[in-house]
Amino acid sequence: MFASKWLQRIVGYKDCTSQSFSKVIRNYSVLSRNCPNQNSTSSLPGNSIRSVQTHNSEKGEDMKYDILEASLKHVKNHGWSDAALKLGIADMGLSEACISMFNLGGVEIALHYDKTLNEELEDMMAQQQDDRLPGSEPPPIAHFLKDAIKTRLELQLPYYDRWAEALSLVVDPKVVPRATEQFAHLIDDIWFYAGDKSTDINWYTRRATVAAVYGMTELFMIQDESPDFAETWAFLDRRLSDLEKMGENRLELEKELNNVGDITKAAFIIARNMLGR
Repeated sequence: MFASKWLQRIVGYKDCTSQSFSKVIRNYSVLSRNCPNQNSTSSLPGNSIRSVQTHNSEKGEDMKYDILEASLKHVKNHGWSDAALKLGIADMGLSEACISMFNLGGVEIALHYDKTLNEELEDMMAQQQDDRLPGSEPPPIAHFLKDAIKTRLELQLPYYDRWAEALSLVVDPKVVPRATEQFAHLIDDIWFYAGDKSTDINWYTRRATVAAVYGMTELFMIQDESPDFAETWAFLDRRLSDLEKMGENRLELEKELNNVGDITKAAFIIARNMLGR
């Protein structure tokens, strides 16, 4: 979800403007209807304090999860904002003071949604792998990549009207590390289920190339008005075809990427090369 903004800035591409989810166990029924009091363990012995703190931490994460889920239904009217977060808190009958649990404010709703969709895609890919008959051939890599990228982008459609807003929020320096980590995890999952077992420079270049393709396709989709995003999927086909052509210059590409610090920066280079810049 958050690949697009940094690619848009680096590449300047004019054609681009842009739950089977493994549920967290919800077991906080014994909680008071206020936020957890982190100072309530001060009179307990050391081991008891650690046990209670761990228990409270787990409950706190469960509560945060449910607040973010409750806040999602307010995003269409209020955006990825503190207002939506406060309404989600109110829906659960909790104190408005619970907003202090969210250091990044309303953008945490967007990060939560992004992570949820990433994990939903991972579940889907894992199920496809489990359903494959023993000894059967896996799908061709290009086909698998297209299907994974297309599926992941389609999962975002319920909040399509608020998509650009989410992308504009994640360029905040406080948000970038977490958004980038989630995106890198998504790309790694896609390649893992595609069957990639490389441990050399191939591991690096493959993830960077898919990161670039995903980001450019996401940008294209934001402004696509064609029926069922037909032009977006045609664009995705062309970018995957470009990757095959880039394979002819693989040694030059690997040399260029070998000194790059992370997948995100490598994706910039690949996107630039694919667009002839």
